Amino acid sequence: MKKLSLIIVFVALFCVILTAVSCGESTTTTAETTVATTPAATTPAKVTTTVPVVTTTAPVTTTAPVTTTAPVTTTVILSTGKPDPVANPDQKTLDPKTAFEAKVFNASNGLDLPYRIFIPEDYSEDYAYPVVLVLHGAGERGTDNTNQLNNLIPNLFNRKNSPFYQAIVICPQCPANSQWVNTPWANGNYSVDKTPISKPLQAAVELLDSVIENYSINTNRQYVTGLSMGGFGTWDLLMRYPDRFAAAIPYCGGADTTKAESLVNVPIHTFHDTTDPTVPCAGTRAMVEAIKAAGGTLIEYTETKTYGHNVWSPGSRSLALFNWLYEQRKG
Repeated sequence: MKKLSLIIVFVALFCVILTAVSCGESTTTTAETTVATTPAATTPAKVTTTVPVVTTTAPVTTTAPVTTTAPVTTTVILSTGKPDPVANPDQKTLDPKTAFEAKVFNASNGLDLPYRIFIPEDYSEDYAYPVVLVLHGAGERGTDNTNQLNNLIPNLFNRKNSPFYQAIVICPQCPANSQWVNTPWANGNYSVDKTPISKPLQAAVELLDSVIENYSINTNRQYVTGLSMGGFGTWDLLMRYPDRFAAAIPYCGGADTTKAESLVNVPIHTFHDTTDPTVPCAGTRAMVEAIKAAGGTLIEYTETKTYGHNVWSPGSRSLALFNWLYEQRKG
């Protein structure tokens, strides 16, 4: 019996020890499981918090479209390698007699040519400016260096959005008893080959060259306009220098129909009135028809019936005409 009792006690003790060992292994396993699962829980948290940071900062770099000021400078770069001047919408209308500086040009033919010149208020060497040569009529001749501003000039600057505010404008004054073209006005058209260039007109061409040399000028944008005697001068310059001017506006002048072919590629808008008692309208009609017959498609002609010789007064007030001239370029 004693032996049986010892066996039973021994077995019971063994079971107790075995149970204790099993419980210890179970606790350790549970702890390891807890440690193993902890990193798995924190790792996704780190991934999901860092990814949004990257994606939210990327849109910040979309500030690039703010630099869309580029279109302001997307003007055509021409022979000077400089951009065109930018129009100033706040420009005030001017008084020509104070806005145009009075000077005298000493021409190579000995003529001292009075002239007025307009330089844009915000003139800058960074821009390449158009240049406009304006030839007055017979009534503005002299040496006072003022009368040549009486007719066309006020009309060219009559609106603050006129493109002439962004151009250099030259107004020479023809001496008394001289003409831009030595031909009788009442004859209308004349022969260029038989009529040498006049001293005043030659001086005006040299003046234009001098301005181009001393200012920032776009040489692909040289324009010429003139009325009556200056209309003759405008046609004369076009025929003697057909490759020079980007466009022209002659008012009630005369020309040489035999030179029409040389002007087929020059944008011209000319004006004349059928009741003009000083310069016959037939001369302008004939020149326009000759240019068209030679293949010219850039010639425009406005003919009126009520303004007599004063056709430049209504014809030089059109903003559309100003903009047309300003848009023309050589090449």
